[in-house]
Amino acid sequence: MSRLPSTRESRPALIGLAVLLIVGGALASAWLAIQSGNRSSFVQVSSEIAQGATISSDDLTRVSLPEGFSGGVPFDDADSIVGKTAAARLVEGTIVMRTMISDESGVAEGQTRLTVGVDSSPFIRGLQSGDRLALNVGTSDGGARQMVYAELVSVGEQKSGSIGGSGNDEVSIVVSIDLSCLSIVSQGIEDSSVTPALIGEGSASVQKTCGS
Repeated sequence: MSRLPSTRESRPALIGLAVLLIVGGALASAWLAIQSGNRSSFVQVSSEIAQGATISSDDLTRVSLPEGFSGGVPFDDADSIVGKTAAARLVEGTIVMRTMISDESGVAEGQTRLTVGVDSSPFIRGLQSGDRLALNVGTSDGGARQMVYAELVSVGEQKSGSIGGSGNDEVSIVVSIDLSCLSIVSQGIEDSSVTPALIGEGSASVQKTCGS
């Protein structure tokens, strides 16, 4: 008949098992710590970029991700995508992938692109890329409004919000304008005083360039 081991005999085995568990746990913790430390900086979107909009350095920020993250743009290469265009709408917090960026700047010489927030309407949602627009731009000093020529690049997705307290949903449109009109339209965007309208051929009242 077999004899059960006494408590005194089994104690060394239990102690040995406990030591193995402690050492094993320590090694596992060390391995996880090492793995979590293998991280790199990648490019993340800090503010929404509409499809077709030109990417600026202000649109981008740094995010720490595992070193082996595939497809992301390393933060050290952020300058390589500045000045390029967004191939799709990039919302805040998006990790930038190479496939999201168009290799073409898409901006003709003497032109620049701006994102304009406007109230959503059937008219705005029905616009097509390449449409000729007149941007009715107000002035902060209450002076005469100016009609600035623009070409539509893209219409973003509708989102909840309002422009100028109107309570309507908001849509971001990307337009291409002459560089000479940049300050005028930028101020209008800041003042939420830009209203787009569709124009036909030969609209003489719309200025393609803006005087000093």
